[in-house]
Amino acid sequence: MLALPWICGAAAAQILAVPPYTPPVAATAPKSVAPALLLPDSGTAHRIVLAAPSAAETRPLSAKSAETSPMDKSSTKRRRKSVGFARALPSDESALRLADLPWQDVEGGMRAARIAIRSPGASGLRVGMALVNPPEGLVLRFRGSAPGAAVYGPDAAAKLAASPLFWSPLLDGDTAVIELAVPQATSLAAAAIDLPLVSHLSVTTGVLKQGDPLGDIGASDPCENDVACVAAPLQQQAASAIKATARILLVDHGDSWLCTGTLLNDSANSTTPYFYTADHCIDNDGNDAGAAKGQPAAAAQTIETFWMFQTSLCGVDNGANVNFSELTSGATLLARGVDFDWALVRLNSPPPSSVTFAAWNANGTLAVGVAANGIHHPEGDLKKFSQGSAQAYITYADHSSFIQMMWTTGVTEPGSSGSGLFTLDATRSFLELRGGLWGGDSACRAPRALDQYSRLDVALPLVSQYLTPSVASAATTTPAVEFYDAGLDDYFVTANPSEIHDLDSGVHSGWVRTGLRFLVYADPATAPAGVQPVCRFYVAPAYGDSHFYSASPAECAATAQKFKAQWVYESAAVFYILLPDPTTGACPTGSRGIFRFLNAANGLHHRYTAEVDVRDSVIADGGWIQEGYGTPPDSPVMCTPTS
Repeated sequence: MLALPWICGAAAAQILAVPPYTPPVAATAPKSVAPALLLPDSGTAHRIVLAAPSAAETRPLSAKSAETSPMDKSSTKRRRKSVGFARALPSDESALRLADLPWQDVEGGMRAARIAIRSPGASGLRVGMALVNPPEGLVLRFRGSAPGAAVYGPDAAAKLAASPLFWSPLLDGDTAVIELAVPQATSLAAAAIDLPLVSHLSVTTGVLKQGDPLGDIGASDPCENDVACVAAPLQQQAASAIKATARILLVDHGDSWLCTGTLLNDSANSTTPYFYTADHCIDNDGNDAGAAKGQPAAAAQTIETFWMFQTSLCGVDNGANVNFSELTSGATLLARGVDFDWALVRLNSPPPSSVTFAAWNANGTLAVGVAANGIHHPEGDLKKFSQGSAQAYITYADHSSFIQMMWTTGVTEPGSSGSGLFTLDATRSFLELRGGLWGGDSACRAPRALDQYSRLDVALPLVSQYLTPSVASAATTTPAVEFYDAGLDDYFVTANPSEIHDLDSGVHSGWVRTGLRFLVYADPATAPAGVQPVCRFYVAPAYGDSHFYSASPAECAATAQKFKAQWVYESAAVFYILLPDPTTGACPTGSRGIFRFLNAANGLHHRYTAEVDVRDSVIADGGWIQEGYGTPPDSPVMCTPTS
């Protein structure tokens, strides 16, 4: 068991690499009883039968992945793999009063009712739902109609209420069964369930545990290499990275997608399930990065992970050699980068005991020619292993840059998105994650074409609170985290840990993380010379309920004078930040711009972002006025440090 992180520089000042970690094997717990539904299958249910899918709904799934991407990146954007499409329920069935369901008394002083939703031709369904005024004690169970389909739950109503639209686990068969149960004396008068969407999967989801829950075994191209076929000693060196890699199934706007991600260790060996993947796996995968709002957080909540989904025998790709585990509890979005295409989520429940927390290394850039490896699920297939060497980095117009890879064994395909790129720590003989797959042109027919990977060294300063918690107190920067409230249609950023906690925990309801963040300085004593305090105003609800920030002392003073009757001057220094050149807008070396926009419709709400792709899509969408120094669109109002 490796436990000592690599600390660079001054003692406890910065950690740039962490080894893998295998948690101790826990004592075998008593075998739990498999969950079961309370009502017999012969009982009455409220049945909803959709029409057969239309041609528009069943259009080639690949067409849904053909959107362009911003900043001249469209030629290389790798797409997540589409495996299911959204279907809307009829308007007269999309909102049901619980009191109108066919309730029956069951054991334990409970009563239960079922809703059965059928989508003809589906091999699997996920159901999107929201509870309205859920009664005390309400729990839900889920099951598909396929023979031997698993039962999921019971889930308390509070779990569903944690997100605006809760998605069920993947349910096998063309019919999804939702069973609701409440104590017999419970009143249902004001309670309802909204059922706006189902995600219709057209691949087989039966014969699960000995086969493939999505029917993708063998779907990748023939040049791909099973992880079981990796030769020694690389097989041993890669073992921890292989065990840390999982296939992802998620729902985004009702469509179902596949990607790949990696479970990462942290410097405290805390076994917190931090999971690294690509931003384009959880956003809407289009070119409107500024309009994502709370959707990436909602997509993260739908994540199901498939662990040890790999063959145990080299060259034998069938269900008899696959013994995987499925985790259906979703994930919580922590942080993401649009320009550099990375995302970090925290799984909502611990991973299976068979997995390992992967090593990682963010110590600078990779030299041209260094050997590197990709571990991924191309086309959702069993886990594959690609080998090659790093090439020169590529830089785009938004100033993002990516690691380029040329393969000698294997390639990547849709479904590989977000998968890890690993290099060898030769001294300690294990693989370390360096980034995740963003895009590329490699294919079995073009094996020498280049792929591109995100950079963990760029992401680490923004997520050090998670991956290096043992030295968090030594940090000179702290993240300012962006939230979005759909009811207010407004954004809010804060670097205050207490405010972040309250927003995350629902103390102030309605707010969700967008995943976007930028670094600021909390203490001018440890900040570089020239930093300025950032003032914050609160606009009282009677005048719009919003916040305003400025790093210009003159603007702070003018705002306090002009709006003293409507705006509360909350602080003269909520954090500290660098300023751009007032004429050119250029930011100091080692920093990048923060862009400020004013909502033109209400002349009040502001948005702050350090993402160039978000900036440009906000401008393209219209309705916002950019404020800053220099010549738009490259006219920041503040400058965020990059490390």
